[in-house]
Amino acid sequence: MITFNQSKKDQKTFEGEAIRLYNDVLPQPARTIVNKLGKRIDITAKKGINVTNCTFKEAVNWLADTRTKKSESSTMFVHRILSQRFPDEYSKQKDKIDNRLKLEHELIQSNMKNDIDWLGEVGYQNKVRLDGSLENKKSKVSISRTGKITIKKI
Repeated sequence: MITFNQSKKDQKTFEGEAIRLYNDVLPQPARTIVNKLGKRIDITAKKGINVTNCTFKEAVNWLADTRTKKSESSTMFVHRILSQRFPDEYSKQKDKIDNRLKLEHELIQSNMKNDIDWLGEVGYQNKVRLDGSLENKKSKVSISRTGKITIKKI
């Protein structure tokens, strides 16, 4: 099982992005803050999911819930987690999860790695989907020897 070390969340690496995506899909309670001008701002609770200890059905229900706003990166992150944690159920139920992503499901299963870097790839431009359907031809992701990620506009 992959653990998400919160001390690395500010790094510009695939691991840091995986931790940020993990924090993004977690549920958050309602809270109230006071800004610099003394104005009260109420922030509503956010429905989320803890991907480290949820069941397969809970994750699929979260993906299917249209009332919560989810980014494409968060959705693909949860799909990759499902393929790692529940490989048998994921392969059996992939047609029922989302019909539009049939090719993506097959690519996730064939390219699956038990690595936190693989999970964090979905947070960067041109890496969100394995089928290349969301690629931007005007940008390029480069990785330095130290693992730092930079996105260059072409």
